[in-house]
Amino acid sequence: MMQRWSLIIREVCEVVSRLASGPPPAFAVAAIAPDPSNSTSPSSYDVKQLVNDMRTLLGVPKYRTSKAKKQTRKFSYNKLFTPTRDLVTCQNCGFFHEVHTICGRCYEKVREATNDIKRKMMMYNPYVGERQDKEVFVKYSDDEAPESVVNGKRVIEMDKPRPSWFKPNFFKDS
Repeated sequence: MMQRWSLIIREVCEVVSRLASGPPPAFAVAAIAPDPSNSTSPSSYDVKQLVNDMRTLLGVPKYRTSKAKKQTRKFSYNKLFTPTRDLVTCQNCGFFHEVHTICGRCYEKVREATNDIKRKMMMYNPYVGERQDKEVFVKYSDDEAPESVVNGKRVIEMDKPRPSWFKPNFFKDS
């Protein structure tokens, strides 16, 4: 008796799911045939008119959208600027930047120091490029490099003192 009820319930569920889902999607083309009662001659409905009718059915534009219209859509008077509300001041230099980003002025300092180090590395062997065959140790003018640190590494000597934000153990694995 229980098996019979479960079989009936399963069959009902299958019928309902088939009715609810509808037919599968399929490509369809519709064409409008000329009305023979309105036409005066048999060739009044030519290929050009058929193509124009098909454009209407398929939704293809007849003309390209002009650049002026595109610019108006993009930069119209109703596309107003939105103020940025997540600005904070940098603790080091006092310039404004967004909360989740680094200050542009501080980043410029870091980029400049990094490019100086890269330039010194490239002076040793310009053909290697970014890949170096040895580990690199950066030594500034006010640093003293112990022999245990320098042993087996390429020492890049910078002519200026170490910046306060560039720590000596900067490259150590943490």
